[in-house]
Amino acid sequence: MTEMIEAVVLDLDGTLVDTPQAIAAITADILAELGRPAPPERIRPLVGRPLDSNFAELLDVPADHADVATAIGLYKQRFGKHVKEHGPDLLYPGVLTGLRTLRERGLPLAIATSKVQEAAVKTVTATGIADLFDAVAGHDSVANGKPAPDLALHAAELLGVPPDICVNIGDGPGDMAMGRAAGMLNIAVTYGVGSADELRAAGADLVADSFTEAVDLVVQRLHGSVVAR
Repeated sequence: MTEMIEAVVLDLDGTLVDTPQAIAAITADILAELGRPAPPERIRPLVGRPLDSNFAELLDVPADHADVATAIGLYKQRFGKHVKEHGPDLLYPGVLTGLRTLRERGLPLAIATSKVQEAAVKTVTATGIADLFDAVAGHDSVANGKPAPDLALHAAELLGVPPDICVNIGDGPGDMAMGRAAGMLNIAVTYGVGSADELRAAGADLVADSFTEAVDLVVQRLHGSVVAR
């Protein structure tokens, strides 16, 4: 793990915004409408992954199948409406204050999300946190999405900071696998998709039960006083 931190890369859904439940519910409704209902326990683990691969898997068809395109179109419309209706209320407790704290410490911030770029920008704008980020990297901005390191490396490049002095904060195993492959310090949050055990197994160096705690771990790391737990 790096002994120096100069930037922070963050996941979006399940880390900054409380959307996993809405994502799962909207996905379930669409699958039912297309005649391929799926139980919550099959949908929930896929939250945070790209839409095309999720719907292809859940519909049991190729990613370029017409039903996948239909499902994605319906999803974008409904999820976009949900975000517009709820806006800043979607932020998890402590997120706004925590992001401001990181900025005050002089740390540049980037989003690295499995959402496509357009949807990611719309979400950070609707929730009122866009001005706190120096860069937003969506799934379609790289050749290989999570858990490959490409997205984290791209975010670090956008910030102009080497990846080995970046912290990666996320809530899913894919986030941790991405950060580990990119050579970043991984901080996992447990209030999103993944459990502490799952996140540790995927590569978490540190685990936090709230966003405030995650920010504290970053700040403590700046002073060299944090140990993995």
